[in-house]
Amino acid sequence: MKIFISVLIFLTVAVLGFVYVKISTPKSFKEFTLKQQNVQKKVPELKKPENYNFPARIVYMKIDFRNFKTIILYRVILNVKDRFELFNLKVLLNSYNIAYSMIEKEKGVKVYILFKSLAEAKKILNLFKEYNFNVKIEKIKKRI
Repeated sequence: MKIFISVLIFLTVAVLGFVYVKISTPKSFKEFTLKQQNVQKKVPELKKPENYNFPARIVYMKIDFRNFKTIILYRVILNVKDRFELFNLKVLLNSYNIAYSMIEKEKGVKVYILFKSLAEAKKILNLFKEYNFNVKIEKIKKRI
């Protein structure tokens, strides 16, 4: 009985050893060769600028300037000389939600406000005159 058990143990160990060796060894290297991918990067081609020489008959145009529209804007200019006056002006403009632009110069600050109609500009002009600001209004014509 001892001989039979030892033969069975030997066969079991042999089978397990054989299975372990089969599992642990990698497959042939031929199957695992890495395939190099031919990845080509797309490089944008640099195109030379093409110069076109148009014939004179194509360049000739007839332009009718009467159809161009003109826009009339009114610009209010405020000359501010000291910081206190500038602070008051900013508070006043912000309280009325008025869009403005400021340019700082050596002599002082100039504030520009654009309006589409003369009525709006005069309303703001009267408001600034109440506070004794130095105010000018200009009419601007622009073609579009």
